Amino acid sequence: MIKVAAAFLSTVLCLYGQDSLPYCALIEPLEHNAKKIAQLDIDALNTPEKKIIEHFCDGVKDALSRGKILSKTSNIQPERLKMYLKDLRELASKEEAINQLYRTSLSDAIQTEDKKRFEHLALIGLEPLHQPRLRAQAIAYYQKNFPMRSIKNLDRLCDEQMLEKKSIQFLEEQEKAYEEHLKILKRSEVKNIKRTAKIGSKNSVIVVADRNSKGEMVFEAENLNPFLVTLSLDLGRMNNLKANRSLPVYVELAGHVKKEILTLTPISRSLDMTFESSYGWVKGSAFAKHDDAYVYRLPFAAGTNIRVSQGYNGGLSHTGLSSYAIDFSVATGTPVYAAREGEVVGVEVGNDLGGPHPEFRPYMNYVNIRHADGTLGNYYHLKQGGTAVKIGDTVKKGQLIAYSGNTGYTTAPHLHFSVSMVDPVSMRRPMNLPVKIQAVQGLVTSPRCGDQYTVQ
Repeated sequence: MIKVAAAFLSTVLCLYGQDSLPYCALIEPLEHNAKKIAQLDIDALNTPEKKIIEHFCDGVKDALSRGKILSKTSNIQPERLKMYLKDLRELASKEEAINQLYRTSLSDAIQTEDKKRFEHLALIGLEPLHQPRLRAQAIAYYQKNFPMRSIKNLDRLCDEQMLEKKSIQFLEEQEKAYEEHLKILKRSEVKNIKRTAKIGSKNSVIVVADRNSKGEMVFEAENLNPFLVTLSLDLGRMNNLKANRSLPVYVELAGHVKKEILTLTPISRSLDMTFESSYGWVKGSAFAKHDDAYVYRLPFAAGTNIRVSQGYNGGLSHTGLSSYAIDFSVATGTPVYAAREGEVVGVEVGNDLGGPHPEFRPYMNYVNIRHADGTLGNYYHLKQGGTAVKIGDTVKKGQLIAYSGNTGYTTAPHLHFSVSMVDPVSMRRPMNLPVKIQAVQGLVTSPRCGDQYTVQ
């Protein structure tokens, strides 16, 4: 442990210098939550430990004071640093215990229909209130028993739930419209499609089918985009035809590539051939294998203090295949840096619209970077004209790539960051992946709403 503490000390020294060590910054996330926890009435919690809140809050104050002293101290002994980090871990464990008490107490208040106790706990609004299952229970109880809508925290959660439902509905409508659009073209129809297709539009990947001189039906796919896509082709009601590969067909298409993907051979030349077909595609690879050992950097300037406004499994929009994404609350125009090296394969910064409704989704500005393992780094909601790179550029880790904004489906200025591949089950949608991110405070593996980090 002393070796680990010494290594941590060495890292911080390199970043900040001997005279400005930010040890007090390590306690900031706990201090932020302690202010809320201090408001809790111990009688509202399911615990006989009357001093648990007091002990936690006093411990945070003491650690904050010692952190400030350490920040001004040179030549700190590794043993002293070891004890400080140990105290922070113990405080984090106590915080989790209080969160668990809060979670069970709020559920109990709902089950016993204790309105007064429910109101007190909901007004405090600790992190468990944003967890999907408890949030749903709290909203249902609130809407039934508080017709005057008197709890601001619950009002916000109700609004978030409504936006989430609208977003899901919007995606379902888009999916339905997309499915209705899909068809296999004839070569004579391709020319006009190419002329009007935009990068990233549903028409920017084209599948055509024509008979060759042998009487076979040959399917050819063309990717008009500069980035790699995963295409899925399926056939239904196929009569008197034999495919040269198993169906459905799943294939990767690199940017600006055209190739044959399927051949159907007639079983009997004397009978009619019939089939129905549809296809879809999604940006990225379904066959990528993420390097789980890779450590990303926070996508901001070194030394910057940033706050997480929505972390993994966030209640608003980080659910399902989008669970492993991070929203950083930063002002419009904040410089954004590459969290990992790679090739720029997607850029859109021409939009200037944004708002808290799903219909704003098409107006999001973004940068996509393809990593060596085939995954994509996604930087969303950028400002109009806010890019420092172009498609085809190779960028280094920590290189300036863009400027944050408030475009697309968004409730406030922020940067949405994720690492994704194509969902290997549906083969039609992107799937975010959990990653490791280095901060001055240590290795971040489960970012949560309210967490604060310093960029290394």
